[in-house]
Amino acid sequence: MPFVSSRRILVIALGGAALLSALPQSFQTPWSGTLAGVLWAPLVPGASALSWARDRVRAPAEPYQGLPEELRAAREDRDQLQGELDAAQLRVGQLERELGELSGYRPADRAGWQPRLATVIERGAGRPAGLLGIDVGTAQGIGEADPVVVGGNQIIGMIAAGGAENRSWVIPLDDRRCGRIDAIVRPEAADGASDASGGTAAGGKKADKADKARNGTRTTVLVQLVPQGNRTLVGELESPANVKPGDSVLLSDAAWRTAAQGMRIGVVESEGALDANPLRRRITVRMESDPQRQSRVVVKVRVSGQGQGTRGTGAAK
Repeated sequence: MPFVSSRRILVIALGGAALLSALPQSFQTPWSGTLAGVLWAPLVPGASALSWARDRVRAPAEPYQGLPEELRAAREDRDQLQGELDAAQLRVGQLERELGELSGYRPADRAGWQPRLATVIERGAGRPAGLLGIDVGTAQGIGEADPVVVGGNQIIGMIAAGGAENRSWVIPLDDRRCGRIDAIVRPEAADGASDASGGTAAGGKKADKADKARNGTRTTVLVQLVPQGNRTLVGELESPANVKPGDSVLLSDAAWRTAAQGMRIGVVESEGALDANPLRRRITVRMESDPQRQSRVVVKVRVSGQGQGTRGTGAAK
């Protein structure tokens, strides 16, 4: 009898497996379960013996062993109540975080929008990283081009077209499908001055003077950004524009919803000369929040009867 090589056996086995996989599932179900049971049968006694040996070597210790019955029952009830209390505290913490997400927004009757808290339930593949699936949709008033934010004032994307009743897709701001984005670059020191000027009018004037002293003639600069993926957007400026790393970048695009205007995109990461045109400069903006690491977001939903921008999803300028 000629010897059958291991390579030939492997080829035959693979061919048989491919043939069986092509058969209908209704044909495979009756005999595949029986075959699996037969193959596992020799291993069952060994597994049972190992489990018995493990239980002997490391026997599970009963809680409160040796205590009177009443005392043991009381302690077991205490442990159960403690577990329920821990679960309730976790739920309270979750609600506090959700309230913190919602409390950073203006009242809906003044701003023409309402916040909708959503959970990220899916992340699409692709390069850039892809869209984010959230668990709210048209049933909750979510519509195409609604802005998506985190932390109260950080915009991370916009709602894509084609949402379902209880499902929507978010285009991250660093995705090219968002198109070109108009923004303004604001000196970072101005943010601190404006935050500190929340007292009297005299305090506000002093803060403005201090801001001008620190920044000289620095003013806000208009820039058009192009998404590059990986939390970055790039733009070009005229050479005289005074922009420095660390400056804040805010969305100021008339094609976006009114509720998105003034939201923080990120900060200037780098600034330098443009090789192709010495009269212009190139800046790189890094988003403050990573869309791919978010688990909870807020969608700013339009209130009917109020004017809003009508940007089309993915429409480049």
